[in-house]
Amino acid sequence: MARTPEWEKLEMAGGDPKPAWPLPSVQPKFATWSVGGGRPYGCTLETCKRWHAGIDLTGAPDGAVILAPEDALVLGLDRGWDDNAKAVFLRTKTGLFLVLGGFRQGSHKEFGIGHGQEVKKGDKLGRIHGPYGMIHLELYRAEQRTANSVWWKGEPPPAGLLNPTHYVERMVGAGVSLLQTRQRHEALAALGFFKGDVAAEWSAASTEALRAAQASLGIRVDGKWGPQTEDAIGKALAERQGCSSGECATEAAAPVADPSPSTDALAPVGRIGWWALGGVAIASVGVGLALTLRRRA
Repeated sequence: MARTPEWEKLEMAGGDPKPAWPLPSVQPKFATWSVGGGRPYGCTLETCKRWHAGIDLTGAPDGAVILAPEDALVLGLDRGWDDNAKAVFLRTKTGLFLVLGGFRQGSHKEFGIGHGQEVKKGDKLGRIHGPYGMIHLELYRAEQRTANSVWWKGEPPPAGLLNPTHYVERMVGAGVSLLQTRQRHEALAALGFFKGDVAAEWSAASTEALRAAQASLGIRVDGKWGPQTEDAIGKALAERQGCSSGECATEAAAPVADPSPSTDALAPVGRIGWWALGGVAIASVGVGLALTLRRRA
């Protein structure tokens, strides 16, 4: 799948530390690598017209109930979307503007939801429009935003657009994945395999450090950052702190601004869905990796 390297410039969304999964009757399913993916789906870098600005929460049947992820003010109902589905716009009390696309038209009326109404986390907002079959989630800094924006090819990301990946992972209580180049460099550096600038682009030195880590950890040495590598590195980070993977908790790192874009062709090799890193939730705020683990009491 074609993907713009600009996706790595997007700051990870903050918001509620434990937002509600919006599809309570649907087993969580989403692709962590979908932000910045080419559209129309399956396009090449040459033929793509725009970039995917959010994450799709898929597998929702017709009529599935949709919940508010957090306390918010309703700013838009039945807004135009795709495949005859509609969107709901929310401004959260935590300073986010949420776009939830995929509603059946008028379904908010069943639950008494109106424009300008305040809703609580977990309140029912409406129902899934069957042919669409998912919720498309976009997140922005709230500020003065009242609608979403298209991320056109050849243009920078829309103002205030945030990466929703860690937000979605927090919904399901999963470990935060090491998606961005800086996070991966920091993990490899913490384990003693990477000696360069963690803010630099992915390079041959990065791949060699990754291969060295794979060899040391006793897993397949292929220079690719896949689920097995991520799990093994998570376990190694926990053990380095003197506790087993099931005993460790995490402390959040300070945000890191202006991450460097990646040129690593293998960087988008993410897992569909989510995973805990060897049972350890590696927490990240912004794009920095929190490597500080503490033993549970």
